[in-house]
Amino acid sequence: MFVTATFAAAPAPPLPKPPARPSRPVPAHQPTSVLDKHLLVTWYGSPWTGRMGVLGRLHGRELADGLKKQADAYAKVSSKQVLPAYELIATVAQPQPGRDGRYRRRESREVIDRMLREARAAGVKLILDVQTGRSTVMDEILYLLPYLEQPDVYLALDPEFSMGADGVPGRRIGTMRASEVNDAIAVLEFLVLSRRLPSKVLIVHQFTTAMLPDKEQILSSPLLDVVLSVDGFGGQALKRSTYRACMRQGMLPFSGFKLFYLQDTNLLEPAQVLALTPSPALVIYQ
Repeated sequence: MFVTATFAAAPAPPLPKPPARPSRPVPAHQPTSVLDKHLLVTWYGSPWTGRMGVLGRLHGRELADGLKKQADAYAKVSSKQVLPAYELIATVAQPQPGRDGRYRRRESREVIDRMLREARAAGVKLILDVQTGRSTVMDEILYLLPYLEQPDVYLALDPEFSMGADGVPGRRIGTMRASEVNDAIAVLEFLVLSRRLPSKVLIVHQFTTAMLPDKEQILSSPLLDVVLSVDGFGGQALKRSTYRACMRQGMLPFSGFKLFYLQDTNLLEPAQVLALTPSPALVIYQ
């Protein structure tokens, strides 16, 4: 649950710079950053239900045309080239344990294959979103490895549904340790280096500071664009204050912002989104 914050009239203190990261050897293969020169605009969801986002409300040509229209709205106000993407929830948290007791459902390879074909036909990227439940980031990455090996497939992690050994999705907000995010970074780095892939994007979702308790320990990478995407629905003032709070707790190399077509009130316009500080390199619509 969100609590509306009251801010004093004095100017807000400057946002902290991303913390210094441990130095590592410079790899021989150095792909170009995606987000240095691109703004990633994505539509989020599951094809099975419209309650979880746009990917369940629109399909096929209607989905592709709708995303293009939304991306074009950002192209008019951004100095960067706009890069559209579908963000598919590939591991969906569940309120029941399931056969293996992991409180998550893996999307079938048939569905992921179809979404990848549709993304390629539309000329957009595919992002695979992971809600671990009681599973682990590494277990879910191993399931998705055949897709993450592809040059046009990115990864997103959702700490809200990272429940540890005894939590139940939906009953409380989850947490994710930096070590799990760093495991994902290591796997993606290995794929980029070993297969000489273009740079990849790793998205980490957040809307409360407790979701990422040791965020300052998350590594940056010369091979990936690691993005902190601030979620949470509500009015404009609440969304801005949530964004500020998450950024003040600690920033990652790139920032992102999520909007909800149905739950947000007085939906922020593209120019308003890009005017946030720091300006998002990723915009997600659910």
